[in-house]
Amino acid sequence: MTSISRILDDDEELALMNLTRVVLHPERFLQSTSEEILEMEGSEPSFIIEAHLSTAYTLQNVLRLINGQIDSASELVDRKQDAARNKILLANTIISIFTLCVGSASLIGSLFGMNLTNHLETNGRAWTIVVVATMAMSIVIGVLAIQTLIWSGSMPRIAVLFRQA
Repeated sequence: MTSISRILDDDEELALMNLTRVVLHPERFLQSTSEEILEMEGSEPSFIIEAHLSTAYTLQNVLRLINGQIDSASELVDRKQDAARNKILLANTIISIFTLCVGSASLIGSLFGMNLTNHLETNGRAWTIVVVATMAMSIVIGVLAIQTLIWSGSMPRIAVLFRQA
């Protein structure tokens, strides 16, 4: 744009750009021309160049605006992807805690299911006690794991989860 501005400042260059006038009246350009004639002959090309320069500035501003909108849209998409990723990680964590609880209950079942002799085979209520104790232990492990994650800030509170939905 600076070269266009330089041409607009040079009256002789502008006058010589008016080719129709150069062809029709070459004598005006062969003599040592005065500033007034140069200014008069260069006015039409000057108007045309200034109109195109104005259009170029307008297009440049529109492109900057579009670039800003693209950046804003990109940031919005990134934030939405981050939110979705966080929800998936939260679901994965809850599933892992559930798996931990089931695994710990399976461990107890495996230990008591072995063919070992102990004093519980003769007790009629032993199976009920073991099942209830195992389930209670699994629930306590799950609650403690979730509470620890909430306390450390790794997992949001349950009320926050329902508010976002």
